[in-house]
Amino acid sequence: MRIGIFLIALLLSASPAFAWEARVVGVADGDTITVEPAVGGDRVRVRLYGIDAPEARQSYGQAAKGFVNSAALYKQVEIDAGGRDRYGRTVAIVTVAGVGVLQELLLDAGLAWVYPQYCKDCAAWLERQTAARKAGKGLWADGHPVPPWEWRKAHR
Repeated sequence: MRIGIFLIALLLSASPAFAWEARVVGVADGDTITVEPAVGGDRVRVRLYGIDAPEARQSYGQAAKGFVNSAALYKQVEIDAGGRDRYGRTVAIVTVAGVGVLQELLLDAGLAWVYPQYCKDCAAWLERQTAARKAGKGLWADGHPVPPWEWRKAHR
């Protein structure tokens, strides 16, 4: 009986996570895209899980957006959704067909930070960030890059 109750509680508390195919039809910035599901339905705004790219008016913000445009716009992607953020966007790991995980591509290029507040079990992504920083890639070429969460706080 206890096992049955535990299993029901586990199923009810689990966040819905599932993967689906889509095509990127818009890029808002370095960590937010709009996709059109492959099986039809409304367009969906997707926030890239676990990273934070510079804001549009912040140094490297336009570079991050341009990178996402080049890497993903009008391409097929897999959306591995894990929930929604406070703005109603689907939060997901996004894999560009034949290219790789978009978050990893941004980290490797030095155009995003691992978002420690929201990234769980992201040790491998932190290693990518560290490698980009040591190589002076992207925003890491700047002597003192400001994480977006600090930039937003200072510009409220």
